[in-house]
Amino acid sequence: MGTILIVLFLVILAVVAASQALGRATYEVDSARDTEFIELDGAWVRYNVIGGGPPVVLVHGWLSSSRIWEQLATRLAQRFTVYSLDLVGFGESDKPSSGYGVRNGSRLLYAFCAHFGLNRASVIGHDLGGNMVVKLAADHPDLIGRVVLVSVPADDDQIDLPTPLWLATLPVVGPLFYALGRAARPVRRMWMRPFVADANDLTDEIVDDAVKSTPAAAAGTLSISRREISRGRLVRQAAIIKIPMLVVSGEEDQIVDPHSVGVWAGSVQRAEICLINECGHAPMVERPAEFNAQVLAFLTGDARYLDQAESPRPTVAEEEEELEPAEGPETDLPPRNRTTTDPPNGAPATDDTADLTREYPVSDAAPADDAPPKVHRKRGGGYRADGREEPRADPQAPPEAGPRDRFENRRRRSTSADGPIPELPADLFDWPEPRRGPRPNRREDDDPPHSPNGPSHS
Repeated sequence: MGTILIVLFLVILAVVAASQALGRATYEVDSARDTEFIELDGAWVRYNVIGGGPPVVLVHGWLSSSRIWEQLATRLAQRFTVYSLDLVGFGESDKPSSGYGVRNGSRLLYAFCAHFGLNRASVIGHDLGGNMVVKLAADHPDLIGRVVLVSVPADDDQIDLPTPLWLATLPVVGPLFYALGRAARPVRRMWMRPFVADANDLTDEIVDDAVKSTPAAAAGTLSISRREISRGRLVRQAAIIKIPMLVVSGEEDQIVDPHSVGVWAGSVQRAEICLINECGHAPMVERPAEFNAQVLAFLTGDARYLDQAESPRPTVAEEEEELEPAEGPETDLPPRNRTTTDPPNGAPATDDTADLTREYPVSDAAPADDAPPKVHRKRGGGYRADGREEPRADPQAPPEAGPRDRFENRRRRSTSADGPIPELPADLFDWPEPRRGPRPNRREDDDPPHSPNGPSHS
């Protein structure tokens, strides 16, 4: 019996020692090329710059990298100069043993913008990267022009990890679970499955980026960030932000509570909300066309980009039509200039990306301080550029159903510049129509739940 206890003690000691060694592992860039890496605050950071025009900075989230922005970056590059980076501890950047969290991430972003001389840049942040963006905008209001928050928690209790991934963030034993995910691809795929609503949208990049970090970077970023945003600390600081903000969330997000959009919109003065149905934690990957259109409409100030969100490809006759310019001096835009090619066999082909860059120039006019907060919702499979519902010939007839007819466009006005938005509904997910089917462990008349994949660990 004594021998068994000694062996068991030695095994436990070996496990703890191995876990401690893995938890202290670091990573440094071996050969940093000037075209891909810059040194910021003593760490080598991988970055990329494409396009031309006003600056836009893309900030990824936890267990991710700049690769998650590839589709959006390509789209924005036709109107903007797009800067993306791998945060310290993730992607191809250095991974020291400490120096993580919202505050340190904000300092890194400030150093990044200062390095390139960026001023009044639009910044888009996802997940915990969005918290760093909020901190940056609050600390340096003259540096940021517009902010887009994508699936960003407003408090630590709004973060809900699947249990297998939560185990990898625990002290002592967490590094062993993280090493298991690094060694076995099915394990890390199981980690990241709840990040998307549809398993088909789970890309190899999302799965592989989850283990490009280190146990210290992954666990440290999460634990420190949760403490920094707990009890509404960052939300209260965001109240001083006066620049326009777009808050985006997927209705089916199982990682960050989608109701966080209402908290952010109620804390800032000039906010818009975009809710994407049948979408999880990564709308830039799950719904790229719709998400890109929302971002472009917000950054350029021209809502007609929303017409292109998931719209059918135009026919030859439609391509010959000219876009009638909207009335009023602020929307006096040039006529539509479509780009077409002559494909083989006479089949029509369009470039639905290039044409928009010419017809929708970037607007320099910022909305007024008392501009109405807007909730963008779908109706009839698309969005109205003017924010109104499509007129119906018979007002008594029910609205026509589209492929995802669960959204309606609304504008919400705030009666106070610095107070909450009183006309926003208490439950932003009180849809006019029920869901297509119940999700696991919930009834259709329940409020949208937290992730069913694991308990919330505050």
